[in-house]
Amino acid sequence: MIDQNSTVESSRIFQAVPDDTAVLIGLANDTGIFQPGEVEALFGSVLDDIHAGRQAAGHQAHVCLEGSSGSILGWVYFGPSANADGVWDLWWIGVTPTRQCEGVGSHLLRFVEDRVRSSAGRLLVVETSSLPTFESVRHFYRKHQFTECGTIPDFYAAGDGKVIFAKQIAMEKSY
Repeated sequence: MIDQNSTVESSRIFQAVPDDTAVLIGLANDTGIFQPGEVEALFGSVLDDIHAGRQAAGHQAHVCLEGSSGSILGWVYFGPSANADGVWDLWWIGVTPTRQCEGVGSHLLRFVEDRVRSSAGRLLVVETSSLPTFESVRHFYRKHQFTECGTIPDFYAAGDGKVIFAKQIAMEKSY
């Protein structure tokens, strides 16, 4: 069994670079929760757009590297919402399947929350699928004090609703 604390303590988070794209697409496919072709079409094109400077300001993709080997343990993609003041969206967070439940996802989420907070963000929003294969994803957000705000039935496809979570990151100033 791998010591969770040593894995997280020895890992480092860096901005994703173009050379990471193929590995990240492979890791996302390895999770088994996405439909065939979905990862390449969505995640691959987003990473390409970030690296080419075509995403809106503030959009960020980062990788978590294992300290001892330098291998990618996980990744995260997030950015400010274009339509709301101080609201940020977390689009993807993932951990290599063989390294899940070691604290890497929590480490990445704390990184995102710190970045949002340091950018005067006040609310972090996550959307995910209602399919049973995404139950572990929904559990992860509940475990990290995200509030389940609602579900839009049949959003992604018939029988596949969108579940929306939010977490207050920084309290607004009262005057």
